[in-house]
Amino acid sequence: MEQLRESIESRLKVALPDDLGSSLMDGVVLCHLANHIRPRSVGSIHVPSPAVPKLSMAKCRRNVENFLDACRKMGVPESSLCSAYDILQCSLRAVRVTVGALVALGESEGVKDADGGRNTEEKQNESKGLPSSQAPPTSWQMWDLIGSSLVHLFCLLLLFVAYSWSELT
Repeated sequence: MEQLRESIESRLKVALPDDLGSSLMDGVVLCHLANHIRPRSVGSIHVPSPAVPKLSMAKCRRNVENFLDACRKMGVPESSLCSAYDILQCSLRAVRVTVGALVALGESEGVKDADGGRNTEEKQNESKGLPSSQAPPTSWQMWDLIGSSLVHLFCLLLLFVAYSWSELT
């Protein structure tokens, strides 16, 4: 369990409470870990507020499911994934396997580099003058360009046909 604690604390630069299970069961720390390994992998995280310091069980479950979905999308094998029940019931052995697989995946992909933890995509966007929060994901950029070009070509074709038709009549 100390290995699990050290793995999370070293990556997120936080100190977790003595009761590790209760600090992981709401899914907040796990979601932040997934986003640390691959930014924006968990789009929505329910966090406690000063007014309501404890999340409802539904919000905890949603965080946990978002974390597990992010793990699947990043390529953590199903055999290494724990269940939402394991996390919510503080079964740390199963959680340790999942977190270990996620961390190993992040290290093997080389998503983070030694330059402050920014990945190559973030550096490219910065060099183009785009803030990282507004930069589109790399996988969509090519399809956006192709789609935009096709729409423009189609519009030009329609204009040509309309112009030709008006000249004929």
